[in-house]
Amino acid sequence: MIFAGSPVALACPAALFDFETTPRFSGIRQGVRLFAKGSSAGFKNAISPIPFQIDPIDDDGHLVFFDDASYLEKNLDRYDMFSFRVEHFGGKIDLKTDKLPCQGPHVFELKDEKGRFAYLTNCGLQARPAFHPFRVAFEKEKHLLESPIYRYKFNSENYMQFHSIDFRNGNEWATVAQDSRMLIRADVKNFFNMNFDSRQIESRLEASRLGPVGNLARLSFYLRILFFKIDLKLSTDVAFYEDSGRIPMMVNIPVNAQEYLHPGSGILYSWALSPEAEKAPKEIKMPALDIKEVKKGYKEYAKTGLANCKGKDCTFTYTVDYLNKRLSMDLVVKKELVEKGFFPVYVDDVLKYADEMGWDLNFPKGTKRPGLYFEVSGLPKGGHPWDFWLRLGTPREALKGCPATVTVSRL
Repeated sequence: MIFAGSPVALACPAALFDFETTPRFSGIRQGVRLFAKGSSAGFKNAISPIPFQIDPIDDDGHLVFFDDASYLEKNLDRYDMFSFRVEHFGGKIDLKTDKLPCQGPHVFELKDEKGRFAYLTNCGLQARPAFHPFRVAFEKEKHLLESPIYRYKFNSENYMQFHSIDFRNGNEWATVAQDSRMLIRADVKNFFNMNFDSRQIESRLEASRLGPVGNLARLSFYLRILFFKIDLKLSTDVAFYEDSGRIPMMVNIPVNAQEYLHPGSGILYSWALSPEAEKAPKEIKMPALDIKEVKKGYKEYAKTGLANCKGKDCTFTYTVDYLNKRLSMDLVVKKELVEKGFFPVYVDDVLKYADEMGWDLNFPKGTKRPGLYFEVSGLPKGGHPWDFWLRLGTPREALKGCPATVTVSRL
């Protein structure tokens, strides 16, 4: 089994694909403008450009990266993705009385759930440069992402794991969580058990692109099992924004797991909270690990997770409130996967369950680490994508879901 990424489909806080406009948006990329009236990102009561960025996507749903910014001089493609912040939206505009700073053949009105508006048009070559400061910075040499409210440092040896997450505390930084780790365990029928950790799992940065809204990157993923002469490679496109991040995930099963794996085969993701964050309030909206339930097999075990499902999607959340800000892990799994027993359960202390679950952990005894466990013994052969959202340092009173929802209409 492979724990890796799936293609970017949506961005947080909000995204719009070019093919979602009717008629389809056209013209050169650098001519596209998003305007709002009286926006927090512009002048009071004025119609001003607000931050957004264009990110080309290929036919397979993967981000396309370039050596320089010359791609902005090319025409839009139907799979181009526009991402933006709905907080920058403003008042409603009447084009009969209000005049946009520049305007192309088509104008599309975007409306968010709070009744705020923005206006998308392509001014072409007449567009004046619109400068907006980047809200996320990335220092490749330090493996460090930084926004005004959080710092996210990747594990330099494995970018699917983090070294630390810090929240801004006045003029200083306070660590919330650190040292995330991943373990894959396979209890194989008629064979011996296998555990894979960071010694066999590698993930590195392949490419990245910063924009006014966020940083997007491609991570490579390798699972090396030399005994079987297997070198499995995948990649994932990730996105980090001012107060959130999205890491699309995929579990890839090379065989029908029901035929080859015993219950208790799965993925463990764990981390350590700082001593101060360990004492902070937490909210957990997912089942707790129950080893007896796991051992019953995926059909019985699935009933535990289905309580978190509404419609086709099932949402599981772990949050910790620290310094009046929130670190939230939001996991969205399709109901069809939950029915196969694949969903996160909360582990309050992974060392406490290590012996019974057969986890070969490579960190010191006595270290309390919470975690999430995903059972995979009921999954069929193939790739199974799901979404992993991070909300990073958003004030508790300003929390919102990811991604933000907008409606689009042509004026």
